Amino acid sequence: MTTAFSIGEALASGFRLTRRRPLRVWMWGVASVAPSLLMGALMLRLFGAMALTDMGSEEASAVLVGQMVQFQALSGLANILQMLIWVVVTAAIFRTVLFPERADRFAGLKVGMDEVRVAVVGLAMIVGFYAAAIVIALIAFAVGAGLWFVSEAAAVAVGLLVAVAAGLAVWGVILRACLIMPASVALGDFAFVQGWRLSRGQVLRLLGLSLAIIAVVLAIELALLAIVAVVLFLVAGLNVFSLAAMLEQGAPPTVDWGVLIPWALAAFVPLSWLQGFLNTVMMAPYAEACRSLLAQAPQDAARPVALG
Repeated sequence: MTTAFSIGEALASGFRLTRRRPLRVWMWGVASVAPSLLMGALMLRLFGAMALTDMGSEEASAVLVGQMVQFQALSGLANILQMLIWVVVTAAIFRTVLFPERADRFAGLKVGMDEVRVAVVGLAMIVGFYAAAIVIALIAFAVGAGLWFVSEAAAVAVGLLVAVAAGLAVWGVILRACLIMPASVALGDFAFVQGWRLSRGQVLRLLGLSLAIIAVVLAIELALLAIVAVVLFLVAGLNVFSLAAMLEQGAPPTVDWGVLIPWALAAFVPLSWLQGFLNTVMMAPYAEACRSLLAQAPQDAARPVALG
């Protein structure tokens, strides 16, 4: 029996989930945006107390160097925290789509074996991608170098052709592997083999789904950028000339936290919901595709009863 999933149904799953569980989506966004808010506070603390001219001077002061080192260390820790939170949020989104009737506390945000599986699969895909990229670059360079003394133009053309062909092959492998992560959550195991088999014959559909997700997210972000630009210039009365003067003279010597914090907290609520919504729109379709394909699997295939 031929199995398939609907691109439209998968793409709409994120919007349906947002309509059904808006508070849960907002909590996912809060968890995702919190590290960014921390990074913003750190940047304001660092750059708000120095002028841009001092940063561009040839000889940096010891205080500036120390602040930059501290910022880099904290930035690295914040990035690690951001990745861990992404794993937790992604697992929560997958569970909500795969098991809609399950009542999870704290919006499904937790640290358990599902999160471990998502992290391991994600890390394996990242390592595999970079390893493949290195191998492709070496092969393309070797082919180009071998033909260089025969014809420089042919060496460049063949090297580029090999790189493009190998890149398309890697892209196909990534599409085949993109259901491993939700399948691992659905089946409660490291579903490298099951997820790979699940996407057999679905590469073109997964490609169409991925491109549709990218198009939807870009459209949402462009629309929001346009709205923000209109608000800033027409409502807030943003003066680009005063901004240029500030960039020329340097940042203010101090940050007025009493004024900034209330505005940051007020913006945090809609921005966190927006981030949760975008996360849901990007990740839920893959879980829905996985759920649909698992439901069409043979009866003797190992799968949770709730999916069948």
